[in-house]
Amino acid sequence: MKTHLIIFILAIIVLGCNKDDFTIDEKASVEGLSLYWDHEVFGEGGRRLRFEFYENMEYENSFELVFDYKIDGKNITISLIDKVDNGKCPKFPTPNGIDSLCRPKGNFFIPDNKLIENDYLVTLKTYDFEVKSNLTVNEDKFILEIPTNENFLSSITTVYPIPENLLFGGVVFKGTENTQQAAAFFEELETIGFAVTSVPNYPYRHLRVGDDGKPIDEHWEPDNHSLSLLREMDADFKKAFDLAKEYFDVTNLNIYLYSSNGDEARLSKTDGIRVKYAE
Repeated sequence: MKTHLIIFILAIIVLGCNKDDFTIDEKASVEGLSLYWDHEVFGEGGRRLRFEFYENMEYENSFELVFDYKIDGKNITISLIDKVDNGKCPKFPTPNGIDSLCRPKGNFFIPDNKLIENDYLVTLKTYDFEVKSNLTVNEDKFILEIPTNENFLSSITTVYPIPENLLFGGVVFKGTENTQQAAAFFEELETIGFAVTSVPNYPYRHLRVGDDGKPIDEHWEPDNHSLSLLREMDADFKKAFDLAKEYFDVTNLNIYLYSSNGDEARLSKTDGIRVKYAE
């Protein structure tokens, strides 16, 4: 009878545990953290928020901060679960001698598709402290409000994700005689389904526009030109790349194309052709 009772109690304990609860190791102790965060499009993982934390202290050894997170409705819990010692810091010459101290850091990503427009309570948990903040997710921006405290801060309050389904980039060339070829490429892009568009003049990470929301052209001596483009991407990115390759093969244009979904194509007279499609 006692055996059955013990098994029953253990079953309740195991079933009652939340598999998403994280164990915070004592060696992951930190005195304070600062946060850099932004929105990424390129690379593995698709469209996502990147959070990079730095400990406020410097050490002779290099430490990696290991985080994990869970999202439960309107609650996001971020836990510092480990602090990995990677050995001595690299040494760098400075005006005052050789600097061999470095700050522990670590990052993680939250994919866009895990966040909907909402207000989230964000709880940062470490072995030493816990701070609750508010993350507001809107269609065109993310706002992180951290209350005044002694342990956690960020100089960035608002991040602007570049809108989805945009084609941007441009052509770079030397010699005004190539301007007509660039214009022809832009016109044909529109013909195959990439219509001219504009976006709000926000400080996007991957895209720069003027006050009118249109891309900015640049010119510099001697006779160098960079003409930018910004288009709606109703058509497939590969169609834009195939057209760019046609022009690249028969003109003096260097063509650089990107999509806000994570596609990249670089057609350079010096570096050759590189293309990477979003996953």
